[in-house]
Amino acid sequence: MGKGTSLFILKVLFSGFCFFLLGDTVYAQRPPVPTINMSYFRVDFLQPGARPAGLGGAFIGAAQDETAAPVNPAGLTYLNSVGASLHQRPARREYKEPQGSPQNPNRRKKFHANNFDQAAVSVFLPLEIFKPLQDSFLDNITLALFRQVVFDSRFTFETQQFLTTTDPLSARQVLGGLGNFPGRRVNLDLEMVSDGLSIAFPLTRRISIGLTAKTSVLNFKLNERTFLDPEATEGSVQSGNIAETTYSITTVDERNTELAYSAGLMAQLIRDRLFVGAVYHFNPTFTLKSDIFLPEYTVGDQTFPAESQSNIKFDLTVPDVYGFGIYYIASPRIRFTADVVRVEYTDFLSGNDLNWPADDVFSSRTQSFQDTGASPDLTIDDATELHFGVEIVSNVPKLGLIPLRFGLSTIPGHRIYSADPNPDMRRLFPKSDDLVNFSFGLGFVLTRNIKFDGSIVLSDDGFEVFGSILLTVPL
Repeated sequence: MGKGTSLFILKVLFSGFCFFLLGDTVYAQRPPVPTINMSYFRVDFLQPGARPAGLGGAFIGAAQDETAAPVNPAGLTYLNSVGASLHQRPARREYKEPQGSPQNPNRRKKFHANNFDQAAVSVFLPLEIFKPLQDSFLDNITLALFRQVVFDSRFTFETQQFLTTTDPLSARQVLGGLGNFPGRRVNLDLEMVSDGLSIAFPLTRRISIGLTAKTSVLNFKLNERTFLDPEATEGSVQSGNIAETTYSITTVDERNTELAYSAGLMAQLIRDRLFVGAVYHFNPTFTLKSDIFLPEYTVGDQTFPAESQSNIKFDLTVPDVYGFGIYYIASPRIRFTADVVRVEYTDFLSGNDLNWPADDVFSSRTQSFQDTGASPDLTIDDATELHFGVEIVSNVPKLGLIPLRFGLSTIPGHRIYSADPNPDMRRLFPKSDDLVNFSFGLGFVLTRNIKFDGSIVLSDDGFEVFGSILLTVPL
């Protein structure tokens, strides 16, 4: 037997011995912890005002009032007054975990505490008020400044460690592998606020365009602790999450600013009766950093020393949104509006690692955990939303004209979910159900130059309340 053959046999025997040792009970390396839990990446864009909310969000073609700038800036050309508007959202909204998740299926995560959040504020100014500009191109321009809370998700929840088997668990399962989901305590604040400058002008008597430049500020605060019980190898866990079983602590505290843009178009197909609008919102990508601390942890006869990882980069790309809308004034007392909106939710995954380490296995060859799947573990679908609304203006004695609004919209499930057919992976990343939102609202003309609107949006997730006030100075 030659020397080369002998070395080959020794390598095979040594590899087999290492594999036997590492097998299911002892690992030379702690399993990886994800940089960020992408199951939290769910963004619900907020309505910019009470009137759009009451019309089911169908406002791209109807954006001809004080809410035009954040919705479709081309609609600013229809304003003939200097004014300001304030839109508030004192809201409480809840989301149920989908059936089959590691948490109790009937448990609810509470998004949005009861508070008085500013949703949007805007100031608009047609330049035609300046007499020296008469008969010039600038005379046709309308400007607007606004601040808008684009989305705002705040929640706290806690779950217990969850087992899917009563058989003795392997060390890999105890360490958060498939079949055993760690307990978790999460505090998350995720908010984006945009400050924008819009400019709109007519191209022809019936077509106008609008452009908006925005500085978007993302506030992302996360404190997530996971808990694993080393006594779970007998198929059960101790009650409660105790500090001694803390396995990982992930924190994010970032405030980033990026530029964003919007472009809109508004046209009259039938003069003063039928309008169409189109808009594209180019949203930003934020590069964020997370810190992970892993305390010393012992399972079986393997002890993992304490570790820390700082400034781990990940991208949060806010999905681009574009849509088309129709607004039809059937009579002075009744109006209809409808939108089709496309949201590029796949932007969420752009630039990020789509491997989820719960299904990784240890490789004795590389002495590290490796993903065994040929395709990414996580995916998400782009979504098309449909929005419909009707506005009926009633003449109420002693109160005058009061617009009543009704609307509905379809909200497709837009949560990152498992692309792996493994049932445990699907429990970790379930696919969200589609929703239908119902809305209604009304308006009051308090004085000639002061108007108030209020709306409520209802869905299976909960409810949101919107209030708007408009102040104008006639030219």
